[in-house]
Amino acid sequence: MPYIKKTLLTTEAYDAVHDKRLSISLAADGFSFAVISSQGDLLAFGQAEGSHSPTMTDATRDIKAYFNEVGIRPIGFRRMELTVMSNESVWVPDEVFSPASAREYLKVVGGESRSVLTAQCKTLASTAVYAANEVLVTAFKVALPGLTAHNQHVRMASLVALGKDHPVLLSHWREDMVDLAAFVAGRYVYGNTLRMADESALRYQLIEVVRTFGLDQSDSEFMMCGDVDRKRYALYQPYFPKVSLYTGCCNVGPEFRQVHTYRYALALS
Repeated sequence: MPYIKKTLLTTEAYDAVHDKRLSISLAADGFSFAVISSQGDLLAFGQAEGSHSPTMTDATRDIKAYFNEVGIRPIGFRRMELTVMSNESVWVPDEVFSPASAREYLKVVGGESRSVLTAQCKTLASTAVYAANEVLVTAFKVALPGLTAHNQHVRMASLVALGKDHPVLLSHWREDMVDLAAFVAGRYVYGNTLRMADESALRYQLIEVVRTFGLDQSDSEFMMCGDVDRKRYALYQPYFPKVSLYTGCCNVGPEFRQVHTYRYALALS
């Protein structure tokens, strides 16, 4: 089933800027994307809705058709990257990482997926081994030659600047999962994906993360993005000195005022 164009916004400067990157964030029912200049300015934002085709041929066709429809050609980008949401993931230091053992690394944390992917993270000098839809990821790479893929933990680990001045616990909410990344003194100190089956148990786990990794300081900040509504935002305010919405790290102009940037923060980072 072809993807449906839900949102497409661009700036007048889009065609004039040649040094830019394409950032895509994959979701269960489509994907969002952003075109960002080397200066960090958001040039274009879009959403595609629809079921992902199960075969590589059909998925590749749908991806190509969508980007052709919105007028974005996969050439001339400094970098193209795809962020994949994964429920099973483990970090392996680069000095001991072996591609042949990827499936075994994931089994250590209980991962049972037959489709295992890897992505190197220069920030941590480590490789993320994660479970994902390999057919779909490969289809994106075929449709957009030169594109690299990583999971949400690699993306979040790269945002160490968030915790440079004060401790930060970044949370990305999706379906019944929450992805976490903790930063203290400009260092990534923790990352994980937790299930949200029991809200009170989840709050307890978050408080334990705060205590364990040195986030229990007067200037600590809990940043939320993804599937966050007012009720969820208010629920966590009593537990942290400061709660805020993370909206990505690019410069967003008035052309994008209708976009709830915190919902698509990983694509906008």
